[in-house]
Amino acid sequence: MAHVFGEHSTQTFGRHTVPYISPERVQESTWVRILIAKDAISTGWDCPRAEVMVSFRPARDKTHITQLLGRMVRTPLARRIPGNERLNSVDCLLPFFDEASVKDVAKALMSGGDGGDDLPGRRVLINPVELKPNSAIPEAVWDKLLSLPSQSLPKRHARPVKRLTSLAHELAVDGLLEDAGKAAHAEMHKVLDGARARYKAEIETARKSVLTVEGKSLKADLKGGGMSFDDFLEEADYAVIEDAYRRAGRAISPDLATSYSDYLARSEGDADDMEAAIIDAHVTIGALGLVPGIRETLETEAEKLANQWLTRFRVDIKNLSDERQDVYRQIREMSASPMDVDLARPTSWMQPTTIREANGSETPLPSFERHMLCDEHGMFPEDFNSWEGEVVKSELARAGAVAWYRNPSRASQDSLGIIYEDGGKPRIVRPDFVFFVQQDDGTVAADIVDPHGIQFGDAMPKLKGLAQYAERFGDQYRRIEAVAKIGDKFRVLDLKEAATRASVSAATTIKALYESADAFDYLP
Repeated sequence: MAHVFGEHSTQTFGRHTVPYISPERVQESTWVRILIAKDAISTGWDCPRAEVMVSFRPARDKTHITQLLGRMVRTPLARRIPGNERLNSVDCLLPFFDEASVKDVAKALMSGGDGGDDLPGRRVLINPVELKPNSAIPEAVWDKLLSLPSQSLPKRHARPVKRLTSLAHELAVDGLLEDAGKAAHAEMHKVLDGARARYKAEIETARKSVLTVEGKSLKADLKGGGMSFDDFLEEADYAVIEDAYRRAGRAISPDLATSYSDYLARSEGDADDMEAAIIDAHVTIGALGLVPGIRETLETEAEKLANQWLTRFRVDIKNLSDERQDVYRQIREMSASPMDVDLARPTSWMQPTTIREANGSETPLPSFERHMLCDEHGMFPEDFNSWEGEVVKSELARAGAVAWYRNPSRASQDSLGIIYEDGGKPRIVRPDFVFFVQQDDGTVAADIVDPHGIQFGDAMPKLKGLAQYAERFGDQYRRIEAVAKIGDKFRVLDLKEAATRASVSAATTIKALYESADAFDYLP
Protein backbone atom coordinates (compact mmCIF):
# COMPACT_ATOMS: atom_id res chain seq x y z
CA MET A 1 0.00 0.00 0.00
CA ALA A 2 1.32 3.47 -0.88
CA HIS A 3 0.06 6.98 -0.28
CA VAL A 4 1.05 9.77 -2.66
CA PHE A 5 0.67 13.47 -1.93
CA GLY A 6 0.37 15.37 -5.20
CA GLU A 7 -1.59 14.27 -8.26
CA HIS A 8 -2.76 10.70 -7.70
CA SER A 9 -5.37 8.05 -8.21
CA THR A 10 -7.14 6.18 -5.42
CA GLN A 11 -7.46 2.56 -4.49
CA THR A 12 -9.74 0.86 -1.96
CA PHE A 13 -8.29 -1.34 0.78
CA GLY A 14 -11.09 -2.93 2.81
CA ARG A 15 -13.30 -0.04 3.93
CA HIS A 16 -10.72 2.63 3.20
CA THR A 17 -10.06 4.57 0.00
CA VAL A 18 -6.54 6.00 -0.14
CA PRO A 19 -4.33 7.75 -2.66
CA TYR A 20 -2.40 5.08 -4.55
CA ILE A 21 0.40 4.83 -7.03
CA SER A 22 2.24 1.73 -8.22
CA PRO A 23 6.03 1.42 -7.74
CA GLU A 24 6.37 1.53 -11.53
CA ARG A 25 4.53 4.85 -11.65
CA VAL A 26 6.71 6.16 -8.84
CA GLN A 27 9.72 5.59 -11.09
CA GLU A 28 8.07 7.33 -14.06
CA SER A 29 6.54 10.27 -12.20
CA THR A 30 8.12 13.67 -11.79
CA TRP A 31 5.27 15.24 -9.85
CA VAL A 32 5.24 13.01 -6.75
CA ARG A 33 6.06 15.16 -3.72
CA ILE A 34 5.74 12.70 -0.84
CA LEU A 35 5.49 8.92 -0.93
CA ILE A 36 4.47 6.80 2.06
CA ALA A 37 4.86 3.08 1.50
CA LYS A 38 4.23 0.12 3.77
CA ASP A 39 6.40 -2.49 2.05
CA ALA A 40 6.77 -1.66 -1.65
CA ILE A 41 9.95 0.39 -1.30
CA SER A 42 12.98 -1.83 -0.89
CA THR A 43 14.97 -3.71 -3.53
CA GLY A 44 14.42 -2.64 -7.10
CA TRP A 45 13.43 0.88 -6.14
CA ASP A 46 14.71 3.75 -8.29
CA CYS A 47 12.86 6.89 -7.21
CA PRO A 48 13.53 10.12 -9.10
CA ARG A 49 14.93 12.92 -6.95
CA ALA A 50 14.71 11.18 -3.56
CA GLU A 51 15.86 13.74 -0.97
CA VAL A 52 14.76 12.40 2.43
CA MET A 53 13.92 8.89 3.56
CA VAL A 54 12.32 8.04 6.91
CA SER A 55 11.90 4.36 7.68
CA PHE A 56 10.05 3.00 10.73
CA ARG A 57 10.65 -0.56 9.64
CA PRO A 58 12.98 -2.61 11.87
CA ALA A 59 15.95 -3.84 9.84
CA ARG A 60 19.01 -5.86 10.83
CA ASP A 61 20.04 -7.49 7.56
CA LYS A 62 23.14 -5.78 6.13
CA THR A 63 22.22 -6.62 2.54
CA HIS A 64 18.83 -4.93 2.86
CA ILE A 65 20.35 -1.88 4.58
CA THR A 66 23.11 -1.62 1.98
CA GLN A 67 20.64 -1.78 -0.90
CA LEU A 68 18.37 0.85 0.61
CA LEU A 69 21.14 3.27 1.54
CA GLY A 70 22.90 2.64 -1.76
CA ARG A 71 19.83 3.66 -3.69
CA MET A 72 19.50 6.87 -1.73
CA VAL A 73 23.18 7.73 -2.17
CA ARG A 74 23.20 6.78 -5.86
CA THR A 75 19.90 8.50 -6.79
CA PRO A 76 20.20 7.16 -10.38
CA LEU A 77 17.31 9.13 -11.85
CA ALA A 78 17.81 12.28 -9.80
CA ARG A 79 17.77 15.64 -11.50
CA ARG A 80 20.67 17.52 -10.00
CA ILE A 81 20.33 21.12 -8.86
CA PRO A 82 22.97 22.77 -11.03
CA GLY A 83 25.83 24.50 -9.28
CA ASN A 84 24.88 23.65 -5.67
CA GLU A 85 26.12 20.32 -4.38
CA ARG A 86 24.65 20.77 -0.89
CA LEU A 87 21.18 20.64 -2.46
CA ASN A 88 22.13 17.34 -4.12
CA SER A 89 22.68 15.55 -0.79
CA VAL A 90 20.22 13.14 0.85
CA ASP A 91 19.16 12.45 4.46
CA CYS A 92 18.17 9.04 5.86
CA LEU A 93 16.34 8.81 9.22
CA LEU A 94 16.31 5.18 10.38
CA PRO A 95 15.22 4.96 14.05
CA PHE A 96 14.54 1.19 14.03
CA PHE A 97 17.45 0.01 11.90
CA ASP A 98 20.06 -1.98 13.77
CA GLU A 99 22.68 0.57 14.80
CA ALA A 100 25.68 -1.74 14.47
CA SER A 101 24.63 -2.87 11.00
CA VAL A 102 24.08 0.71 9.82
CA LYS A 103 27.51 1.72 11.12
CA ASP A 104 29.11 -1.22 9.29
CA VAL A 105 27.37 -0.25 6.04
CA ALA A 106 28.34 3.42 6.46
CA LYS A 107 31.92 2.39 7.16
CA ALA A 108 31.95 0.24 4.04
CA LEU A 109 30.64 3.11 1.93
CA MET A 110 33.38 5.39 3.27
CA SER A 111 36.24 2.92 3.09
CA GLY A 112 35.42 1.25 -0.20
CA GLY A 113 35.11 -2.20 1.39
CA ASP A 114 31.97 -4.31 1.61
CA GLY A 115 31.54 -4.10 5.35
CA GLY A 116 33.02 -7.52 5.93
CA ASP A 117 36.42 -8.65 7.13
CA ASP A 118 37.37 -10.53 3.97
CA LEU A 119 37.99 -7.46 1.77
CA PRO A 120 40.37 -4.69 2.78
CA GLY A 121 39.46 -1.01 2.58
CA ARG A 122 40.86 1.45 0.09
CA ARG A 123 42.34 4.90 0.12
CA VAL A 124 39.40 7.33 0.24
CA LEU A 125 38.80 11.07 0.50
CA ILE A 126 36.71 12.23 3.46
CA ASN A 127 35.64 15.24 5.57
CA PRO A 128 34.09 17.43 2.87
CA VAL A 129 33.73 21.17 3.29
CA GLU A 130 31.46 23.52 1.40
CA LEU A 131 33.20 25.75 -1.12
CA LYS A 132 31.63 29.04 -2.18
CA PRO A 133 32.54 31.49 -4.98
CA ASN A 134 35.86 33.16 -4.23
CA SER A 135 35.20 36.82 -3.42
CA ALA A 136 38.74 37.71 -4.51
CA ILE A 137 38.06 36.62 -8.10
CA PRO A 138 37.03 39.53 -10.40
CA GLU A 139 33.58 39.31 -11.99
CA ALA A 140 35.21 39.51 -15.42
CA VAL A 141 36.74 36.08 -14.78
CA TRP A 142 33.32 34.59 -14.10
CA ASP A 143 31.99 36.19 -17.26
CA LYS A 144 34.83 34.62 -19.23
CA LEU A 145 34.21 31.17 -17.73
CA LEU A 146 30.50 31.29 -18.56
CA SER A 147 31.26 32.37 -22.14
CA LEU A 148 33.38 29.29 -22.88
CA PRO A 149 31.73 26.85 -25.32
CA SER A 150 30.89 23.42 -23.93
CA GLN A 151 29.45 20.40 -25.74
CA SER A 152 27.03 17.58 -24.93
CA LEU A 153 26.69 14.04 -26.21
CA PRO A 154 24.00 13.25 -28.77
CA LYS A 155 21.20 11.00 -27.55
CA ARG A 156 21.14 7.63 -29.25
CA HIS A 157 17.35 7.34 -29.28
CA ALA A 158 16.52 11.03 -29.62
CA ARG A 159 13.02 11.99 -30.77
CA PRO A 160 13.38 15.41 -32.44
CA VAL A 161 9.63 16.07 -32.75
CA LYS A 162 9.08 15.24 -29.09
CA ARG A 163 12.04 17.47 -28.20
CA LEU A 164 10.51 20.34 -30.18
CA THR A 165 7.09 20.01 -28.54
CA SER A 166 8.71 19.77 -25.08
CA LEU A 167 10.68 22.94 -25.80
CA ALA A 168 7.55 24.70 -27.04
CA HIS A 169 5.72 23.79 -23.83
CA GLU A 170 8.50 25.16 -21.61
CA LEU A 171 8.83 28.37 -23.65
CA ALA A 172 5.11 28.94 -23.26
CA VAL A 173 5.24 28.20 -19.51
CA ASP A 174 7.99 30.79 -19.02
CA GLY A 175 6.19 33.35 -21.18
CA LEU A 176 9.05 33.49 -23.69
CA LEU A 177 6.99 32.50 -26.76
CA GLU A 178 3.22 32.82 -26.76
CA ASP A 179 1.35 29.83 -28.28
CA ALA A 180 4.68 28.10 -28.88
CA GLY A 181 3.00 24.70 -29.20
CA LYS A 182 0.71 25.90 -31.97
CA ALA A 183 3.64 27.58 -33.71
CA ALA A 184 5.72 24.40 -33.56
CA HIS A 185 2.93 22.26 -34.97
CA ALA A 186 2.15 24.82 -37.68
CA GLU A 187 5.77 24.66 -38.85
CA MET A 188 5.71 20.87 -38.84
CA HIS A 189 2.44 20.93 -40.84
CA LYS A 190 4.28 22.93 -43.50
CA VAL A 191 7.06 20.33 -43.52
CA LEU A 192 4.53 17.50 -43.95
CA ASP A 193 2.75 19.42 -46.72
CA GLY A 194 6.06 19.77 -48.52
CA ALA A 195 6.81 16.08 -48.03
CA ARG A 196 3.40 15.14 -49.48
CA ALA A 197 4.28 17.07 -52.64
CA ARG A 198 7.77 15.61 -52.83
CA TYR A 199 6.72 11.99 -52.21
CA LYS A 200 3.37 12.18 -53.99
CA ALA A 201 3.72 8.91 -55.88
CA GLU A 202 5.01 6.95 -52.88
CA ILE A 203 2.22 8.31 -50.69
CA GLU A 204 -0.46 7.36 -53.24
CA THR A 205 0.88 3.80 -53.27
CA ALA A 206 0.99 3.79 -49.48
CA ARG A 207 -2.64 5.04 -49.28
CA LYS A 208 -3.76 2.06 -51.36
CA SER A 209 -1.86 -0.19 -48.98
CA VAL A 210 -3.63 1.37 -45.98
CA LEU A 211 -7.06 1.08 -47.65
CA THR A 212 -6.74 -2.59 -48.52
CA VAL A 213 -6.12 -5.76 -46.57
CA GLU A 214 -4.13 -8.55 -48.21
CA GLY A 215 -4.21 -12.11 -46.95
CA LYS A 216 -4.52 -15.78 -47.69
CA SER A 217 -7.44 -18.04 -47.04
CA LEU A 218 -7.02 -21.71 -46.25
CA LYS A 219 -9.62 -24.23 -47.28
CA ALA A 220 -9.37 -27.77 -45.91
CA ASP A 221 -11.40 -30.79 -47.01
CA LEU A 222 -11.78 -32.80 -43.82
CA LYS A 223 -13.18 -35.81 -45.70
CA GLY A 224 -10.71 -35.89 -48.55
CA GLY A 225 -7.79 -34.36 -46.71
CA GLY A 226 -7.06 -31.77 -49.39
CA MET A 227 -6.04 -28.16 -48.76
CA SER A 228 -6.03 -25.03 -50.89
CA PHE A 229 -4.60 -21.56 -50.33
CA ASP A 230 -6.17 -18.53 -51.99
CA ASP A 231 -4.98 -14.93 -51.95
CA PHE A 232 -7.60 -12.31 -51.16
CA LEU A 233 -7.77 -8.54 -51.25
CA GLU A 234 -10.43 -6.65 -49.33
CA GLU A 235 -11.24 -3.06 -48.49
CA ALA A 236 -9.88 -2.05 -45.10
CA ASP A 237 -12.38 -1.29 -42.37
CA TYR A 238 -12.15 1.50 -39.77
CA ALA A 239 -10.13 -0.64 -37.31
CA VAL A 240 -7.44 -1.37 -39.91
CA ILE A 241 -7.18 2.32 -40.87
CA GLU A 242 -6.88 3.36 -37.21
CA ASP A 243 -4.16 0.77 -36.64
CA ALA A 244 -2.12 2.25 -39.53
CA TYR A 245 -2.79 5.75 -38.16
CA ARG A 246 -1.56 4.83 -34.66
CA ARG A 247 1.59 3.24 -36.06
CA ALA A 248 2.33 6.42 -38.02
CA GLY A 249 1.61 8.46 -34.89
CA ARG A 250 4.27 6.58 -32.99
CA ALA A 251 6.74 7.46 -35.76
CA ILE A 252 5.96 11.19 -36.09
CA SER A 253 4.60 11.67 -32.53
CA PRO A 254 0.95 11.18 -31.47
CA ASP A 255 0.40 14.90 -30.76
CA LEU A 256 1.57 15.92 -34.21
CA ALA A 257 -0.50 13.16 -35.83
CA THR A 258 -3.59 14.47 -34.02
CA SER A 259 -3.04 18.12 -34.94
CA TYR A 260 -2.13 17.32 -38.56
CA SER A 261 -5.18 15.11 -39.05
CA ASP A 262 -7.38 17.95 -37.77
CA TYR A 263 -5.57 20.37 -40.09
CA LEU A 264 -6.06 18.09 -43.10
CA ALA A 265 -9.71 17.46 -42.29
CA ARG A 266 -10.49 21.16 -42.03
CA SER A 267 -8.39 22.33 -44.99
CA GLU A 268 -9.03 19.49 -47.47
CA GLY A 269 -12.05 17.57 -46.21
CA ASP A 270 -15.78 18.03 -46.66
CA ALA A 271 -16.97 20.53 -44.05
CA ASP A 272 -20.42 18.91 -44.11
CA ASP A 273 -19.03 15.47 -43.24
CA MET A 274 -16.19 15.94 -40.76
CA GLU A 275 -16.29 12.30 -39.69
CA ALA A 276 -15.40 11.15 -43.20
CA ALA A 277 -12.84 13.96 -43.49
CA ILE A 278 -11.11 12.80 -40.29
CA ILE A 279 -11.04 9.19 -41.50
CA ASP A 280 -9.52 10.27 -44.82
CA ALA A 281 -6.93 12.34 -42.95
CA HIS A 282 -6.06 9.28 -40.86
CA VAL A 283 -5.54 7.31 -44.08
CA THR A 284 -3.14 9.99 -45.33
CA ILE A 285 -1.19 10.01 -42.05
CA GLY A 286 -1.09 6.21 -42.05
CA ALA A 287 0.40 6.42 -45.54
CA LEU A 288 2.96 9.03 -44.44
CA GLY A 289 4.18 6.57 -41.83
CA LEU A 290 4.95 4.03 -44.57
CA VAL A 291 7.30 6.36 -46.49
CA PRO A 292 10.70 6.33 -44.70
CA GLY A 293 11.99 9.57 -46.20
CA ILE A 294 9.16 11.59 -44.65
CA ARG A 295 10.09 10.76 -41.07
CA GLU A 296 13.73 11.64 -41.75
CA THR A 297 12.74 15.00 -43.29
CA LEU A 298 10.38 15.79 -40.43
CA GLU A 299 12.95 14.98 -37.74
CA THR A 300 15.62 17.06 -39.49
CA GLU A 301 13.34 20.10 -39.62
CA ALA A 302 12.12 19.60 -36.04
CA GLU A 303 15.74 19.48 -34.83
CA LYS A 304 16.55 22.61 -36.81
CA LEU A 305 13.59 24.60 -35.44
CA ALA A 306 14.29 23.53 -31.83
CA ASN A 307 17.91 24.61 -32.16
CA GLN A 308 16.85 27.96 -33.68
CA TRP A 309 14.53 28.61 -30.73
CA LEU A 310 17.19 27.61 -28.21
CA THR A 311 19.56 30.09 -29.84
CA ARG A 312 16.91 32.81 -30.12
CA PHE A 313 15.93 32.59 -26.45
CA ARG A 314 19.39 31.76 -25.09
CA VAL A 315 19.80 35.02 -23.14
CA ASP A 316 16.22 34.92 -21.82
CA ILE A 317 16.75 31.37 -20.58
CA LYS A 318 19.93 32.44 -18.76
CA ASN A 319 17.84 34.94 -16.79
CA LEU A 320 15.59 32.17 -15.41
CA SER A 321 16.12 30.30 -12.14
CA ASP A 322 18.70 27.52 -11.93
CA GLU A 323 16.00 24.86 -11.95
CA ARG A 324 14.28 26.30 -15.02
CA GLN A 325 17.63 26.60 -16.80
CA ASP A 326 18.25 22.94 -16.01
CA VAL A 327 14.98 22.01 -17.74
CA TYR A 328 16.19 23.69 -20.93
CA ARG A 329 19.60 22.08 -20.59
CA GLN A 330 17.95 18.66 -20.57
CA ILE A 331 15.91 19.57 -23.65
CA ARG A 332 19.02 20.87 -25.39
CA GLU A 333 20.81 17.60 -24.64
CA MET A 334 17.95 15.53 -26.10
CA SER A 335 19.49 16.34 -29.48
CA ALA A 336 20.30 13.61 -32.01
CA SER A 337 23.57 15.40 -32.82
CA PRO A 338 26.30 16.91 -30.61
CA MET A 339 25.17 20.24 -29.19
CA ASP A 340 26.93 23.36 -27.96
CA VAL A 341 25.75 24.13 -24.42
CA ASP A 342 26.30 26.94 -21.94
CA LEU A 343 28.10 26.52 -18.66
CA ALA A 344 26.21 27.27 -15.45
CA ARG A 345 27.77 29.33 -12.69
CA PRO A 346 28.52 27.08 -9.70
CA THR A 347 27.38 28.41 -6.34
CA SER A 348 28.46 25.62 -3.98
CA TRP A 349 30.72 22.58 -4.18
CA MET A 350 31.41 19.94 -1.56
CA GLN A 351 35.11 19.12 -1.58
CA PRO A 352 36.92 16.52 0.60
CA THR A 353 39.76 17.76 2.78
CA THR A 354 41.36 14.57 4.14
CA ILE A 355 42.92 11.38 2.76
CA ARG A 356 42.17 8.23 4.71
CA GLU A 357 44.59 5.45 3.79
CA ALA A 358 43.72 1.75 3.77
CA ASN A 359 45.49 1.35 7.13
CA GLY A 360 43.27 4.02 8.71
CA SER A 361 45.82 6.84 8.84
CA GLU A 362 44.61 10.28 7.80
CA THR A 363 46.42 13.16 6.07
CA PRO A 364 45.12 16.62 5.12
CA LEU A 365 44.85 17.27 1.39
CA PRO A 366 47.12 19.96 -0.06
CA SER A 367 45.33 23.26 -0.72
CA PHE A 368 45.73 25.77 -3.53
CA GLU A 369 44.94 29.47 -3.74
CA ARG A 370 43.05 31.51 -6.34
CA HIS A 371 40.54 28.82 -7.29
CA MET A 372 37.15 30.19 -8.36
CA LEU A 373 35.50 28.40 -5.44
CA CYS A 374 37.18 28.25 -2.06
CA ASP A 375 36.75 27.53 1.63
CA GLU A 376 36.55 30.20 4.32
CA HIS A 377 40.31 30.61 4.16
CA GLY A 378 40.36 31.22 0.40
CA MET A 379 41.84 27.78 -0.37
CA PHE A 380 40.86 24.85 -2.59
CA PRO A 381 41.74 21.34 -1.27
CA GLU A 382 42.44 18.75 -3.95
CA ASP A 383 44.08 15.34 -4.35
CA PHE A 384 46.27 15.82 -7.45
CA ASN A 385 48.83 13.38 -8.68
CA SER A 386 52.31 14.83 -8.47
CA TRP A 387 52.55 16.28 -11.98
CA GLU A 388 48.99 17.67 -12.05
CA GLY A 389 49.94 19.65 -8.96
CA GLU A 390 53.12 20.81 -10.69
CA VAL A 391 51.09 22.12 -13.63
CA VAL A 392 48.80 24.08 -11.31
CA LYS A 393 51.74 25.63 -9.45
CA SER A 394 53.50 26.47 -12.72
CA GLU A 395 50.44 28.15 -14.24
CA LEU A 396 49.66 30.17 -11.12
CA ALA A 397 53.27 31.43 -11.15
CA ARG A 398 52.88 32.93 -14.65
CA ALA A 399 52.63 36.70 -15.05
CA GLY A 400 49.04 37.92 -15.04
CA ALA A 401 47.54 34.71 -13.60
CA VAL A 402 44.42 35.65 -11.63
CA ALA A 403 42.38 32.45 -11.19
CA TRP A 404 41.92 28.83 -12.12
CA TYR A 405 39.08 26.34 -12.38
CA ARG A 406 39.24 22.63 -11.60
CA ASN A 407 36.84 21.41 -14.28
CA PRO A 408 34.47 18.85 -12.70
CA SER A 409 34.90 15.35 -14.11
CA ARG A 410 31.21 14.58 -13.64
CA ALA A 411 28.49 15.30 -16.19
CA SER A 412 27.07 18.53 -14.81
CA GLN A 413 26.08 21.93 -16.09
CA ASP A 414 29.15 23.57 -14.55
CA SER A 415 31.57 21.16 -16.28
CA LEU A 416 33.14 22.00 -19.66
CA GLY A 417 32.73 19.03 -22.00
CA ILE A 418 34.41 18.31 -25.34
CA ILE A 419 33.23 15.73 -27.88
CA TYR A 420 35.63 13.11 -29.20
CA GLU A 421 35.16 9.85 -31.09
CA ASP A 422 36.39 6.49 -29.88
CA GLY A 423 35.66 3.44 -32.02
CA GLY A 424 33.13 5.43 -34.04
CA LYS A 425 31.12 6.41 -30.95
CA PRO A 426 30.90 9.97 -29.62
CA ARG A 427 32.17 10.46 -26.08
CA ILE A 428 32.97 13.37 -23.76
CA VAL A 429 36.35 14.43 -22.39
CA ARG A 430 36.49 17.05 -19.63
CA PRO A 431 39.81 18.95 -19.55
CA ASP A 432 41.28 19.12 -16.06
CA PHE A 433 42.04 22.83 -15.82
CA VAL A 434 41.08 26.23 -17.13
CA PHE A 435 43.40 29.07 -16.10
CA PHE A 436 42.59 32.77 -16.35
CA VAL A 437 45.02 35.62 -16.93
CA GLN A 438 44.59 39.38 -17.06
CA GLN A 439 46.19 40.73 -20.21
CA ASP A 440 47.99 44.02 -20.68
CA ASP A 441 44.86 45.68 -22.04
CA GLY A 442 42.90 44.67 -18.92
CA THR A 443 40.83 41.94 -20.56
CA VAL A 444 40.64 38.41 -19.16
CA ALA A 445 41.81 35.47 -21.28
CA ALA A 446 41.31 31.74 -20.69
CA ASP A 447 43.83 28.91 -21.12
CA ILE A 448 43.02 25.20 -21.26
CA VAL A 449 46.04 23.32 -19.96
CA ASP A 450 45.26 19.62 -19.81
CA PRO A 451 47.74 17.18 -18.18
CA HIS A 452 47.26 14.37 -20.64
CA GLY A 453 48.26 10.86 -19.49
CA ILE A 454 49.46 8.81 -22.46
CA GLN A 455 49.15 5.39 -20.82
CA PHE A 456 45.41 5.01 -21.37
CA GLY A 457 43.81 3.40 -24.41
CA ASP A 458 41.62 6.44 -25.11
CA ALA A 459 44.45 8.98 -24.80
CA MET A 460 44.83 9.41 -28.57
CA PRO A 461 41.10 9.84 -29.35
CA LYS A 462 40.79 12.37 -26.51
CA LEU A 463 43.75 14.35 -27.81
CA LYS A 464 42.23 14.42 -31.31
CA GLY A 465 38.93 15.61 -29.85
CA LEU A 466 40.73 18.42 -28.00
CA ALA A 467 42.51 19.37 -31.25
CA GLN A 468 39.19 19.52 -33.13
CA TYR A 469 37.74 21.68 -30.35
CA ALA A 470 40.76 24.01 -30.62
CA GLU A 471 40.25 24.31 -34.37
CA ARG A 472 36.61 25.29 -33.91
CA PHE A 473 36.79 27.40 -30.76
CA GLY A 474 40.43 28.43 -30.57
CA ASP A 475 39.57 32.12 -30.85
CA GLN A 476 37.85 31.88 -27.44
CA TYR A 477 41.17 31.02 -25.74
CA ARG A 478 44.67 32.39 -25.43
CA ARG A 479 46.17 28.87 -25.16
CA ILE A 480 44.89 25.32 -25.58
CA GLU A 481 47.67 22.93 -24.60
CA ALA A 482 47.97 19.24 -23.78
CA VAL A 483 50.80 18.36 -21.37
CA ALA A 484 52.30 14.90 -20.83
CA LYS A 485 55.21 13.60 -18.81
CA ILE A 486 57.65 11.79 -21.09
CA GLY A 487 60.46 10.27 -19.06
CA ASP A 488 61.67 12.99 -16.69
CA LYS A 489 60.37 15.87 -18.81
CA PHE A 490 57.04 17.58 -19.26
CA ARG A 491 56.22 18.00 -22.94
CA VAL A 492 53.43 20.13 -24.40
CA LEU A 493 51.44 20.25 -27.64
CA ASP A 494 50.16 23.69 -28.63
CA LEU A 495 46.78 22.85 -30.20
CA LYS A 496 46.15 26.41 -31.38
CA GLU A 497 48.84 25.81 -34.00
CA ALA A 498 47.38 24.46 -37.25
CA ALA A 499 50.49 22.38 -38.00
CA THR A 500 50.30 20.72 -34.58
CA ARG A 501 46.61 19.90 -35.07
CA ALA A 502 47.42 18.37 -38.45
CA SER A 503 50.10 16.18 -36.85
CA VAL A 504 47.65 15.11 -34.11
CA SER A 505 45.02 14.25 -36.72
CA ALA A 506 47.48 12.05 -38.63
CA ALA A 507 49.20 10.49 -35.61
CA THR A 508 48.74 6.85 -34.58
CA THR A 509 51.15 6.77 -31.61
CA ILE A 510 50.75 9.36 -28.89
CA LYS A 511 54.20 8.88 -27.31
CA ALA A 512 55.92 9.50 -30.64
CA LEU A 513 53.83 12.65 -31.05
CA TYR A 514 55.08 14.10 -27.76
CA GLU A 515 58.66 13.13 -28.64
CA SER A 516 58.45 14.76 -32.08
CA ALA A 517 59.33 18.31 -33.12
CA ASP A 518 55.64 19.24 -32.85
CA ALA A 519 55.97 19.19 -29.05
CA PHE A 520 58.23 21.31 -26.87
CA ASP A 521 59.34 21.32 -23.27
CA TYR A 522 56.74 22.66 -20.84
CA LEU A 523 58.20 25.56 -18.88
CA PRO A 524 56.49 27.73 -16.24
